[in-house]
Amino acid sequence: VVSTQSTGEKEGLVGYIYLDLFERDNKTPRTCLHTITCGTRTQVPVVVLQCSFLVNPRKEGMGQYHYPRINLDQVQTLFHEFGHALHAILGRTTYQTTSGTRGPTDFSEVPSMLFENFISHPEVYYAVINPFVVYNESDFQFGARNLFNTPFTALKTETSILYSLLDQELHSSTLPRSTSEIADRLFTKHSHLSPLPGTAPHLRFSHLYFYGARYYSYLWSQSIANLIFYNLFHDNPFDEAAGEKLKQFLKRGSGTDFRSSLTELVGYEFGEDDMVAAIVEPLRVFNNAYLDKQDISKKWW
Repeated sequence: VVSTQSTGEKEGLVGYIYLDLFERDNKTPRTCLHTITCGTRTQVPVVVLQCSFLVNPRKEGMGQYHYPRINLDQVQTLFHEFGHALHAILGRTTYQTTSGTRGPTDFSEVPSMLFENFISHPEVYYAVINPFVVYNESDFQFGARNLFNTPFTALKTETSILYSLLDQELHSSTLPRSTSEIADRLFTKHSHLSPLPGTAPHLRFSHLYFYGARYYSYLWSQSIANLIFYNLFHDNPFDEAAGEKLKQFLKRGSGTDFRSSLTELVGYEFGEDDMVAAIVEPLRVFNNAYLDKQDISKKWW
Protein backbone atom coordinates (compact mmCIF):
# COMPACT_ATOMS: atom_id res chain seq x y z
CA VAL A 1 0.00 0.00 0.00
CA VAL A 2 1.41 3.37 -1.05
CA SER A 3 0.32 6.72 0.37
CA THR A 4 0.53 9.84 -1.76
CA GLN A 5 -0.07 13.41 -0.68
CA SER A 6 -1.62 15.84 -3.15
CA THR A 7 -0.86 19.56 -2.91
CA GLY A 8 -1.91 22.56 -4.96
CA GLU A 9 -0.09 25.78 -5.72
CA LYS A 10 -2.81 27.89 -4.10
CA GLU A 11 -4.65 25.47 -1.82
CA GLY A 12 -1.67 23.78 -0.16
CA LEU A 13 -2.59 20.31 1.07
CA VAL A 14 -5.48 18.97 -1.02
CA GLY A 15 -5.82 15.43 0.33
CA TYR A 16 -4.37 11.95 0.75
CA ILE A 17 -4.76 8.98 -1.61
CA TYR A 18 -3.76 5.49 -0.48
CA LEU A 19 -3.03 3.17 -3.42
CA ASP A 20 -3.72 -0.50 -2.74
CA LEU A 21 -3.40 -1.84 -6.28
CA PHE A 22 -2.11 -5.42 -6.25
CA GLU A 23 -3.37 -8.75 -5.04
CA ARG A 24 -2.20 -10.32 -1.80
CA ASP A 25 -3.31 -13.07 0.53
CA ASN A 26 -6.66 -12.52 2.28
CA LYS A 27 -7.41 -9.37 0.27
CA THR A 28 -10.92 -9.01 -1.14
CA PRO A 29 -10.57 -9.04 -4.95
CA ARG A 30 -12.46 -5.94 -6.02
CA THR A 31 -11.90 -2.59 -7.68
CA CYS A 32 -13.36 0.44 -5.95
CA LEU A 33 -12.74 3.67 -4.06
CA HIS A 34 -13.15 3.91 -0.28
CA THR A 35 -13.72 7.36 1.19
CA ILE A 36 -12.22 7.50 4.68
CA THR A 37 -12.70 11.21 5.25
CA CYS A 38 -14.83 13.44 3.04
CA GLY A 39 -13.46 16.71 1.70
CA THR A 40 -15.29 19.66 3.22
CA ARG A 41 -14.45 23.27 3.99
CA THR A 42 -13.16 22.20 7.42
CA GLN A 43 -11.45 18.83 6.85
CA VAL A 44 -8.90 17.29 4.50
CA PRO A 45 -10.12 14.26 2.49
CA VAL A 46 -8.54 10.80 2.74
CA VAL A 47 -9.39 8.05 0.25
CA VAL A 48 -8.22 4.54 -0.64
CA LEU A 49 -8.05 3.41 -4.27
CA GLN A 50 -8.27 -0.37 -4.27
CA CYS A 51 -7.59 -2.77 -7.14
CA SER A 52 -6.52 -6.40 -7.33
CA PHE A 53 -4.06 -6.48 -10.20
CA LEU A 54 -2.10 -9.70 -10.54
CA VAL A 55 1.58 -9.52 -9.62
CA ASN A 56 3.94 -11.11 -12.13
CA PRO A 57 5.85 -14.03 -10.59
CA ARG A 58 9.54 -13.31 -10.11
CA LYS A 59 11.54 -15.03 -12.82
CA GLU A 60 14.95 -16.56 -12.34
CA GLY A 61 17.74 -14.11 -13.07
CA MET A 62 15.60 -11.00 -12.54
CA GLY A 63 17.29 -10.16 -9.27
CA GLN A 64 15.61 -8.91 -6.12
CA TYR A 65 12.97 -6.72 -7.81
CA HIS A 66 10.33 -7.40 -10.41
CA TYR A 67 7.89 -5.04 -12.02
CA PRO A 68 4.18 -5.84 -12.10
CA ARG A 69 2.57 -5.26 -15.47
CA ILE A 70 -1.06 -4.43 -16.14
CA ASN A 71 -2.88 -4.70 -19.44
CA LEU A 72 -4.83 -1.99 -21.29
CA ASP A 73 -8.14 -2.85 -19.67
CA GLN A 74 -6.53 -2.58 -16.25
CA VAL A 75 -4.97 0.76 -17.14
CA GLN A 76 -8.42 2.00 -18.12
CA THR A 77 -9.85 0.62 -14.86
CA LEU A 78 -7.12 2.39 -12.87
CA PHE A 79 -7.90 5.72 -14.53
CA HIS A 80 -11.62 5.16 -13.97
CA GLU A 81 -11.07 4.72 -10.24
CA PHE A 82 -8.60 7.62 -10.16
CA GLY A 83 -11.38 9.83 -11.53
CA HIS A 84 -13.40 8.87 -8.44
CA ALA A 85 -10.37 9.56 -6.23
CA LEU A 86 -9.82 13.01 -7.74
CA HIS A 87 -13.52 13.79 -7.36
CA ALA A 88 -13.30 12.85 -3.67
CA ILE A 89 -10.16 14.79 -2.73
CA LEU A 90 -11.17 17.95 -4.60
CA GLY A 91 -14.53 18.22 -2.85
CA ARG A 92 -14.87 21.27 -0.60
CA THR A 93 -18.54 21.32 0.30
CA THR A 94 -20.31 22.48 3.44
CA TYR A 95 -21.74 19.07 4.25
CA GLN A 96 -20.18 15.61 3.98
CA THR A 97 -23.30 14.19 2.34
CA THR A 98 -22.72 16.28 -0.80
CA SER A 99 -18.93 15.90 -1.04
CA GLY A 100 -17.17 13.98 -3.80
CA THR A 101 -18.84 10.74 -4.80
CA ARG A 102 -21.52 11.12 -2.12
CA GLY A 103 -24.19 12.36 -4.46
CA PRO A 104 -26.55 11.15 -7.18
CA THR A 105 -25.15 8.27 -9.24
CA ASP A 106 -25.90 10.29 -12.39
CA PHE A 107 -23.22 12.72 -11.23
CA SER A 108 -20.78 10.55 -9.28
CA GLU A 109 -19.79 8.47 -12.33
CA VAL A 110 -19.00 11.50 -14.53
CA PRO A 111 -15.39 12.09 -13.31
CA SER A 112 -14.54 8.38 -13.60
CA MET A 113 -15.87 8.21 -17.16
CA LEU A 114 -14.05 11.44 -17.95
CA PHE A 115 -10.72 9.96 -16.91
CA GLU A 116 -11.31 6.96 -19.15
CA ASN A 117 -11.37 9.55 -21.95
CA PHE A 118 -8.02 10.90 -20.75
CA ILE A 119 -6.17 7.59 -20.82
CA SER A 120 -7.77 6.87 -24.21
CA HIS A 121 -6.11 10.00 -25.62
CA PRO A 122 -2.73 9.13 -27.18
CA GLU A 123 -0.89 12.15 -25.76
CA VAL A 124 -1.86 11.14 -22.23
CA TYR A 125 -1.39 7.44 -22.86
CA TYR A 126 2.10 7.81 -24.28
CA ALA A 127 3.07 10.24 -21.50
CA VAL A 128 2.03 7.67 -18.90
CA ILE A 129 3.40 4.55 -20.58
CA ASN A 130 6.72 5.96 -21.79
CA PRO A 131 7.34 9.68 -21.21
CA PHE A 132 10.84 9.50 -22.75
CA VAL A 133 9.71 8.61 -26.28
CA VAL A 134 9.04 11.37 -28.81
CA TYR A 135 6.06 10.56 -31.04
CA ASN A 136 5.28 11.98 -34.46
CA GLU A 137 1.93 13.24 -35.72
CA SER A 138 1.70 10.07 -37.81
CA ASP A 139 1.37 8.13 -34.57
CA PHE A 140 -1.97 9.85 -34.00
CA GLN A 141 -3.56 8.81 -37.29
CA PHE A 142 -6.36 6.35 -37.99
CA GLY A 143 -8.47 6.55 -34.90
CA ALA A 144 -5.69 7.21 -32.45
CA ARG A 145 -7.67 10.01 -30.81
CA ASN A 146 -9.25 7.25 -28.77
CA LEU A 147 -6.96 4.27 -28.35
CA PHE A 148 -9.73 2.16 -26.85
CA ASN A 149 -12.15 2.73 -29.73
CA THR A 150 -12.37 -0.48 -31.74
CA PRO A 151 -14.95 -2.07 -34.04
CA PHE A 152 -16.26 -3.78 -30.88
CA THR A 153 -16.88 -0.57 -28.93
CA ALA A 154 -20.37 -0.26 -30.41
CA LEU A 155 -21.15 -3.78 -29.21
CA LYS A 156 -20.01 -2.82 -25.72
CA THR A 157 -22.30 0.23 -25.83
CA GLU A 158 -25.18 -1.96 -26.97
CA THR A 159 -24.55 -4.30 -24.04
CA SER A 160 -24.71 -1.35 -21.62
CA ILE A 161 -28.03 -0.32 -23.12
CA LEU A 162 -29.38 -3.87 -22.79
CA TYR A 163 -28.39 -4.12 -19.13
CA SER A 164 -29.87 -0.68 -18.47
CA LEU A 165 -33.19 -1.81 -19.95
CA LEU A 166 -33.05 -5.05 -17.99
CA ASP A 167 -32.19 -3.19 -14.78
CA GLN A 168 -35.24 -0.94 -15.17
CA GLU A 169 -37.58 -3.85 -15.80
CA LEU A 170 -36.22 -6.01 -13.00
CA HIS A 171 -36.81 -3.18 -10.53
CA SER A 172 -40.31 -2.35 -11.75
CA SER A 173 -43.35 -2.88 -9.55
CA THR A 174 -44.20 -6.34 -10.86
CA LEU A 175 -42.25 -9.32 -12.18
CA PRO A 176 -44.76 -11.55 -13.97
CA ARG A 177 -42.07 -13.96 -15.18
CA SER A 178 -38.58 -15.17 -14.26
CA THR A 179 -35.56 -12.91 -14.63
CA SER A 180 -34.16 -15.20 -17.32
CA GLU A 181 -37.35 -14.93 -19.37
CA ILE A 182 -37.27 -11.14 -19.10
CA ALA A 183 -33.59 -11.02 -20.09
CA ASP A 184 -34.09 -13.39 -23.03
CA ARG A 185 -37.02 -11.31 -24.32
CA LEU A 186 -35.10 -8.02 -24.09
CA PHE A 187 -31.88 -9.42 -25.55
CA THR A 188 -33.68 -11.13 -28.41
CA LYS A 189 -35.58 -7.94 -29.25
CA HIS A 190 -32.77 -5.40 -28.96
CA SER A 191 -29.45 -7.23 -29.36
CA HIS A 192 -27.57 -8.26 -32.48
CA LEU A 193 -26.03 -11.17 -30.54
CA SER A 194 -28.56 -13.05 -28.45
CA PRO A 195 -27.16 -15.13 -25.57
CA LEU A 196 -27.05 -18.90 -25.84
CA PRO A 197 -30.14 -20.59 -24.39
CA GLY A 198 -29.78 -21.51 -20.74
CA THR A 199 -26.64 -19.43 -20.09
CA ALA A 200 -28.33 -16.52 -18.21
CA PRO A 201 -25.40 -14.05 -18.44
CA HIS A 202 -27.32 -11.44 -16.44
CA LEU A 203 -26.98 -13.59 -13.30
CA ARG A 204 -23.23 -12.88 -13.33
CA PHE A 205 -23.68 -9.14 -13.68
CA SER A 206 -23.50 -7.81 -10.11
CA HIS A 207 -24.26 -4.19 -11.08
CA LEU A 208 -27.92 -5.19 -11.35
CA TYR A 209 -27.79 -5.59 -7.58
CA PHE A 210 -25.40 -2.84 -6.49
CA TYR A 211 -26.91 -0.23 -8.82
CA GLY A 212 -30.54 -1.29 -8.56
CA ALA A 213 -32.58 0.75 -11.12
CA ARG A 214 -29.60 3.08 -11.59
CA TYR A 215 -27.31 1.22 -13.98
CA TYR A 216 -28.39 3.59 -16.77
CA SER A 217 -26.27 6.21 -14.99
CA TYR A 218 -23.13 4.75 -16.59
CA LEU A 219 -24.32 5.62 -20.09
CA TRP A 220 -25.69 8.94 -18.85
CA SER A 221 -22.37 9.78 -17.22
CA GLN A 222 -20.39 8.60 -20.25
CA SER A 223 -22.38 10.99 -22.42
CA ILE A 224 -21.72 13.93 -20.09
CA ALA A 225 -18.06 12.96 -19.71
CA ASN A 226 -17.70 12.90 -23.51
CA LEU A 227 -19.26 16.36 -23.74
CA ILE A 228 -16.81 17.70 -21.16
CA PHE A 229 -13.77 16.04 -22.71
CA TYR A 230 -14.45 16.98 -26.32
CA ASN A 231 -15.23 20.59 -25.43
CA LEU A 232 -12.38 21.16 -22.97
CA PHE A 233 -9.60 18.61 -23.44
CA HIS A 234 -9.82 16.97 -26.86
CA ASP A 235 -7.32 19.29 -28.55
CA ASN A 236 -5.05 19.63 -25.51
CA PRO A 237 -5.56 17.15 -22.66
CA PHE A 238 -3.00 19.06 -20.57
CA ASP A 239 -4.75 22.44 -20.84
CA GLU A 240 -4.27 24.12 -17.44
CA ALA A 241 -7.14 26.57 -17.86
CA ALA A 242 -9.53 23.73 -18.69
CA GLY A 243 -8.16 21.76 -15.74
CA GLU A 244 -8.86 24.67 -13.41
CA LYS A 245 -12.46 24.84 -14.66
CA LEU A 246 -12.85 21.13 -14.01
CA LYS A 247 -11.40 21.50 -10.52
CA GLN A 248 -13.88 24.24 -9.61
CA PHE A 249 -16.68 22.07 -10.99
CA LEU A 250 -15.67 19.09 -8.83
CA LYS A 251 -15.12 21.19 -5.69
CA ARG A 252 -18.85 21.91 -5.53
CA GLY A 253 -19.75 18.23 -5.30
CA SER A 254 -23.50 17.77 -5.43
CA GLY A 255 -24.05 20.80 -3.21
CA THR A 256 -25.15 22.98 -6.13
CA ASP A 257 -27.45 22.49 -9.10
CA PHE A 258 -25.69 19.96 -11.30
CA ARG A 259 -27.23 21.08 -14.59
CA SER A 260 -26.30 24.74 -14.22
CA SER A 261 -22.77 23.86 -13.07
CA LEU A 262 -22.36 21.53 -16.03
CA THR A 263 -23.63 24.14 -18.48
CA GLU A 264 -21.10 26.59 -17.06
CA LEU A 265 -18.30 24.02 -17.44
CA VAL A 266 -19.13 22.91 -20.99
CA GLY A 267 -19.86 26.45 -22.13
CA TYR A 268 -23.34 26.08 -23.63
CA GLU A 269 -26.83 24.79 -22.87
CA PHE A 270 -27.09 21.25 -24.21
CA GLY A 271 -30.08 18.98 -24.67
CA GLU A 272 -31.01 15.36 -25.23
CA ASP A 273 -29.83 15.39 -28.84
CA ASP A 274 -26.37 16.51 -27.72
CA MET A 275 -26.21 13.75 -25.12
CA VAL A 276 -27.20 11.10 -27.65
CA ALA A 277 -24.66 12.46 -30.15
CA ALA A 278 -21.95 12.32 -27.48
CA ILE A 279 -22.45 8.54 -27.34
CA VAL A 280 -23.28 7.76 -30.97
CA GLU A 281 -21.05 10.07 -33.00
CA PRO A 282 -17.67 8.76 -31.76
CA LEU A 283 -18.81 5.25 -32.74
CA ARG A 284 -20.08 6.36 -36.15
CA VAL A 285 -16.96 8.39 -36.93
CA PHE A 286 -14.67 5.55 -35.93
CA ASN A 287 -16.57 2.89 -37.86
CA ASN A 288 -16.69 5.01 -41.04
CA ALA A 289 -12.97 5.74 -40.78
CA TYR A 290 -12.22 2.12 -40.02
CA LEU A 291 -13.97 1.05 -43.20
CA ASP A 292 -12.57 3.87 -45.34
CA LYS A 293 -9.05 3.86 -43.81
CA GLN A 294 -9.29 7.57 -43.13
CA ASP A 295 -7.76 9.73 -40.45
CA ILE A 296 -10.31 10.43 -37.72
CA SER A 297 -8.17 12.47 -35.41
CA LYS A 298 -10.43 15.50 -35.88
CA LYS A 299 -13.35 16.37 -33.66
CA TRP A 300 -16.48 14.41 -34.35
CA TRP A 301 -18.70 17.50 -34.52
